[in-house]
Amino acid sequence: MSKRIFFLLASVAATAGTAVPASAPARQAAPRPLSEQEQRFAADFDAFLASAAARLPDVPSIAVAVARGDRPIYLRAVGSADLAARRPATPDTLYYIASSTKSFLGLAFAALDARGEIDLDWTLAELAPDISFAPELQADRVTLRHLLSHTHGLSCYPIVFRLAFTGEHDPATLWRLLRGLRQNREAPLGTYRYTNLGYNVAAMLVERRLHRRWQDIVDREVLAPLGMAHSLTQNVARARRQLAFAAPYTTMVAAGTAPVYLVKEDDTMQSAGGMFASARDLARWVQVQLAAERGTAAGRLPAAVIAATHRPIGTMDDRSEMFRRTGYGLGWYSGDHIGHTLYHSFGGFPGARAHVSFMPGRDLGVVALSNDDGAGAILADVVAAYAYSWFAEGPAAANAAGNALIERVVGQLGQRRARIAAARAEQAARPWRLSLPAAAYAGRYCNAELGTITISERNGHPAMAMGRLRAEGGPFDQPDAVRMEPIPGEGWVMRFEIRDGAPAALTAFDNYRFDRCR
Repeated sequence: MSKRIFFLLASVAATAGTAVPASAPARQAAPRPLSEQEQRFAADFDAFLASAAARLPDVPSIAVAVARGDRPIYLRAVGSADLAARRPATPDTLYYIASSTKSFLGLAFAALDARGEIDLDWTLAELAPDISFAPELQADRVTLRHLLSHTHGLSCYPIVFRLAFTGEHDPATLWRLLRGLRQNREAPLGTYRYTNLGYNVAAMLVERRLHRRWQDIVDREVLAPLGMAHSLTQNVARARRQLAFAAPYTTMVAAGTAPVYLVKEDDTMQSAGGMFASARDLARWVQVQLAAERGTAAGRLPAAVIAATHRPIGTMDDRSEMFRRTGYGLGWYSGDHIGHTLYHSFGGFPGARAHVSFMPGRDLGVVALSNDDGAGAILADVVAAYAYSWFAEGPAAANAAGNALIERVVGQLGQRRARIAAARAEQAARPWRLSLPAAAYAGRYCNAELGTITISERNGHPAMAMGRLRAEGGPFDQPDAVRMEPIPGEGWVMRFEIRDGAPAALTAFDNYRFDRCR
């Protein structure tokens, strides 16, 4: 999840639109008309979004679904899915949902477990018998269940980095990197610590055992049975020619809205965050979760299997923005919110934000998707908080709290933008401290774990490329060091080692060494 996403506390979407009638999931009868209470909610919600739009006009778009029971009562998209193309967002626009993918993989594997095709208690040692893991990893105790609940006690940055960002990987390389698993001493086995690694490793292990890709498993076990036709885990390039996608943007710039260059492709659609989905499809998704809590199955997915993914395995006590977290199951956080248990699965990446949540005690679920990782990203949480508050505490309380959050985010956005502008000015004012001409640093620098960085000269300064990542360097206040920002919003420093008058290596990514190579 992108580090930049949670700088603000609240926010909202851009241009106002017209609420669209709620429509039934595939293969279900048309829903009954909205109740009087639900009509009042829809009207209040529209007014809330319109007010937010007026206060934060730079946010490109948001798509929202609110479900009660077995149907959506509110389904709407406002703003632009693509500013350059002037293409409006709709409830069927595909948004990248990042880590919200985990809840889909968790259910897919739980379904396989229920049918006996896999066993969630299989251990790392059982599934990778050809690898001699270090004794401290306790490979004979680390299970798929640990991996899917972030309680595995392992670390391996190269696997996560290659899968999510560079796309430079193949099965042989990933299996080689699996041999480099290390113990996470700060969060040993049985201790919750969020990371993509567990889902990445679980997918690798199951793929090798079943000879099926994780994408095919999720498609067969979840997306197809639920009729989620506007959701996908693969074939992104082909889908972009046929379906409408939300282009990524950020409002975390000095002013306005800026496009984000880093776009998800098949080679970075990984098991911990490799899915696009529409608000309409995700409305169906939260309806299925609510139904399971009532004991109702969804097609061939038994209610008990779905509900079991909600139950906490890992425990913690923290707060993500406005929502408390005390447990994590197979892809779902849980915690008390306004007196009821709220289950949620959030996702964030440069230019994308997803909020997916449901509250069985109110028979209520909320989906909010934005193609902005700045102010619009936090709208996802504001939308959800407003909906839950409206039904639990009443319209007056929901409006008071929601409007207060909007005021707060407007102020914080202005402050954040001022800090960004000051930081950019300070960075630009730094003197270059390179001891050689920029062209002298050009070449390939290799690390067996992370891959290859290619340095070139661009506009008279060093620039880098690494798989899907690109960045032009800026000055830094150390000798032969360059600041890069290949992941938007995250600055890295690359330090060159000069030997015999020429660059011999560089250090980056928390002191990984890359030697110059051919």
